[in-house]
Amino acid sequence: MIEGLLSKLATLRGWLADLAGLRWAHVGGFDLVAPATMGLVVWTSQDQLGKQVGGLPFGLLWPAATFAIVLGLRLTPFGRRWGWPGSALVVGIVASWVLYDIWFWGQTIHLYDLNVYLGSASRWLDGGQPYMTAPASAWPSDARSDFFLYPPPLLPVFGALSRLPAGPVAVGWIAFLVACAYKSYRLLGLPRVWSLALLAFPPVAIGFESGNVASLTFLLLAASVRFGGSLIVDGLFKVQAGIPALWLVRQRRWRDILAGVAVVGALALVTLPLVGIDSWRAWWDGLSYRAATQASVPAMYGYSYARLQPAYVFAGISAAMVAFALLFRGRPGLAALGLASIYASPSLWPHGFVFALPAVLMLENGAIVWLVLGAGAYGSNMWHLFAAGWIAVVVARRLPAGRLHPLEGTDGPWPSPIPPRPAGRPAPPVMEAGAGEATD
Repeated sequence: MIEGLLSKLATLRGWLADLAGLRWAHVGGFDLVAPATMGLVVWTSQDQLGKQVGGLPFGLLWPAATFAIVLGLRLTPFGRRWGWPGSALVVGIVASWVLYDIWFWGQTIHLYDLNVYLGSASRWLDGGQPYMTAPASAWPSDARSDFFLYPPPLLPVFGALSRLPAGPVAVGWIAFLVACAYKSYRLLGLPRVWSLALLAFPPVAIGFESGNVASLTFLLLAASVRFGGSLIVDGLFKVQAGIPALWLVRQRRWRDILAGVAVVGALALVTLPLVGIDSWRAWWDGLSYRAATQASVPAMYGYSYARLQPAYVFAGISAAMVAFALLFRGRPGLAALGLASIYASPSLWPHGFVFALPAVLMLENGAIVWLVLGAGAYGSNMWHLFAAGWIAVVVARRLPAGRLHPLEGTDGPWPSPIPPRPAGRPAPPVMEAGAGEATD
């Protein structure tokens, strides 16, 4: 009975993969996917069209920039290989990212999160309290008055940075985050050109603008297929960022677990004489006060569903999502836990959605990958990344197909060294060095 059910599930997953692959979306020899995808991206980007970028409307600059770049790109091998629809799709989406980033950087208070880190760590060096000591009823007056949310071992790092000149620290920190994001993409298997293009992807670029550690935590996730202990270290920054560490248990990578625990333990012991044992209690209490403050200041939830659900419902759904993710082995399982960590975030901002990228890149059709990246680039539309990521995880694995796919020629995110099979066929199992079991 169980075998019959599993067989039916496998058949259903295969049927869904064939449907999502969109090989059927042709009229004669013409592929409808690229032009339809561009239309959907424009439709989901309507809210951006009226924004002013350099005194000109987004809705005017976007098609003009796309047209000019596509014309120039047609003179290169890339443009000739993609064709007009494909070139317009990719260039149009990347151009929209760049224009949005320019607009966003002109609208906000820059490096808010970095200034929170530096301000709270500076207070700690001066003998003050970096963590919340009671619930609040409003946002702090400025970033430097805000409170640290990360465990005590990170206080000495940001404390040291807070004593350096502000300008060089800001430039160096942003450069560090950009380098982390670029290296993350390379570890996922993206070529250099796509790794550079995705630096403009708004959820990532917004993280640069705020100075948030999201690019670093994503790097630790991306590095985990090679260095599994990095998932344990990820939990030092944000509790939800540690959820993918369960993948190590699922894969029985016990040595990686021990290595990660050893690194975190060593950091805690080395910094303990500096931060003191009471700082750990203050950190834990501070998280409780932050949760209480969110109830009074709902904007602090960001895009998190914790704002819309009772705590027990939110916790239950988060736990169920983690449990469901653990049903998948190998790279899909790791990508699924990345998705679960998004939902489980008690406070969720755009840069948190970067954890959906590995799952999104598992989609077979390259144009659909670009549709998700284009339609899920702004505001609450970023939840499209989450939904599409789950579709990619649930359906049967298919190799990246089409000239537009950022991972064309590989077997998907975290590509294996084996030669890829023809597009549209299931990905073969991959043996991990030292793991003794397949990862797919």
